[in-house]
Amino acid sequence: MAKSPAHRFGQIIGDLLEYTLIRHCQPIANEYGMYLDYRHPRPARNNQNEVRWIDVNGNIHKLDIVIEYEGSETKTGKPRAFIEMAWRRYTKHSKNKAQEISAAIKPLVKRYSEYGPFYGAVLAGEFTKNSLNQLESEGFKLLYFSINAIEDAFASQGVDAHWDEDTSESELQSRVEQLEALTEIQLQLIGDYLINNNTKQWKIFSTCIQNALERTLESISIISLFGNPKIFYNIQDACAYILEEEKSVTFTKDSFYRYEIVVKYSNGDKIDMQFKEKQTALAHLNQLI
Repeated sequence: MAKSPAHRFGQIIGDLLEYTLIRHCQPIANEYGMYLDYRHPRPARNNQNEVRWIDVNGNIHKLDIVIEYEGSETKTGKPRAFIEMAWRRYTKHSKNKAQEISAAIKPLVKRYSEYGPFYGAVLAGEFTKNSLNQLESEGFKLLYFSINAIEDAFASQGVDAHWDEDTSESELQSRVEQLEALTEIQLQLIGDYLINNNTKQWKIFSTCIQNALERTLESISIISLFGNPKIFYNIQDACAYILEEEKSVTFTKDSFYRYEIVVKYSNGDKIDMQFKEKQTALAHLNQLI
């Protein structure tokens, strides 16, 4: 079935957004010696196009941009940044898209928490304040381009990118043909216009990525806990146990309970870990190297 002009219009804008972010994020990845992955045939995934990562629940998610430490075309690295992009012409679908992005990224951040990955969303078009607030409340860094910013960027190359529910199919088709006729250089100029005319938003977003990529280890705090947990059903008994325990507490190898480890980084990131087994604790700490 042929795609409607409106659908194709939105697809072209979404592709431009992705193309622009790849070009502007690539220098950041290069600066820190990291690999930037995006939709393209990559030998590390058997030359498949899609960027796919498996979350903490075993679910597979397609992503737009992932920055990897120790990654290359032939080797999958450790994820240090997840970036999703979305375009919406009307606000009625923006809440669902925000929830979709959150459902894809948060389980990945949880699985790869030891790497403290940056996670952000680049949104364009019409998004409600509630949908933006939802993502920000969950820790996402946002780069948002309004519908006017998108239209202005295309207008810089003589293309009218405005349409609404009253725009006829024939008029939309004519504009789609204009978009499809744009050269690669023109598309680059449109993308650069979008970034350069929203410098403040891009600076904040890109600085957050840089802070995540350049973070350094500040301290590792390890607490060794001994003894079995005691369960009480009222405050008085719990207090009495604490007062009496100091007189008789002894630590033996057999009474070891677990390690509690707190790793702090220069950018304020913190990783809390708990392990019952020594080898498991060592394995997770070594992953942070």
